[in-house]
Amino acid sequence: MILLMKILLGIAVSYLALYLLVPQGNFIYEGIRLPFWLLKLRRMEKPKPAPLKIKYGNHFRQYLLHFQPLEDAPDKHHIIIYIHGSGWQHGRPEMFKANAQWLTGQGYNAFFLSHRRIPQCDIRELRVDTGLAIKKVIETCSEKGLAHKKILLCGNSAGGNLAALAMFDQRLLAEVGLSPNIFSALALFAAPLDLRVMWSSPPLLMLTRMKKPAIFDLANPIHYLESEVKIPTLLIHGDKDGISEYQNTVVFEEKLRNLGTQHLQFETLENGMHLDSASWCMPGHPCCEVFGEWLEGI
Repeated sequence: MILLMKILLGIAVSYLALYLLVPQGNFIYEGIRLPFWLLKLRRMEKPKPAPLKIKYGNHFRQYLLHFQPLEDAPDKHHIIIYIHGSGWQHGRPEMFKANAQWLTGQGYNAFFLSHRRIPQCDIRELRVDTGLAIKKVIETCSEKGLAHKKILLCGNSAGGNLAALAMFDQRLLAEVGLSPNIFSALALFAAPLDLRVMWSSPPLLMLTRMKKPAIFDLANPIHYLESEVKIPTLLIHGDKDGISEYQNTVVFEEKLRNLGTQHLQFETLENGMHLDSASWCMPGHPCCEVFGEWLEGI
């Protein structure tokens, strides 16, 4: 028993030392703070009606959650499709109920997507899942009398990568019989948008099968930028991000500007880490303020 207590104490002291001494801007810093961020997110969840789970494929990961606004919430012109992050390999939509409830509290119907994961799958399967899930959202909206609403596409981190591919890779939606022009606004949070700028992390290598050229290009949103983006677009990224390099969004934004994109807003979260870009549901957080004002503007 004494030995066990000594081991636990040693672990606690080591964790505290890492928490205090590891500098901002690397994946270790992000990792040791993740449990506290997830706990805060969990505590923000409210006892609201359970979301509707909708399958779009046979795999147990191929589903989406439909969060519906309360009856007294204002009616919004948009529905929101959101793809969560976690490195293409972790997380579930159920973990982000606080984010969904922030949206439904403002009157939005929100659809949170799940997909198959690396390493069993790579970007080829993930992009298929993204297209199938969005198609299922469209079908669900038609069934529920929401077909008249516009679609706002959002994604955080790895989910932002998939959202960007759905927006810019014209084949992704065409392959499931949808028009590439179904979206009326786009918001991306700390997303890997130019993989050439990203470090060769294990998740990126698994996503692209060791960066095989054809598969790498398939996963790289900037590869598909050929003309100006005509819908309101929001990019948010912390300049101390230790997971998804801040510079990759800078390069992506520069290309959008050079192509003549007008309705583009790029917000830098000063001293912001990766988790800050996913904190848009936390009242008082700079990311929440930026995203909230942008939503009101569109």
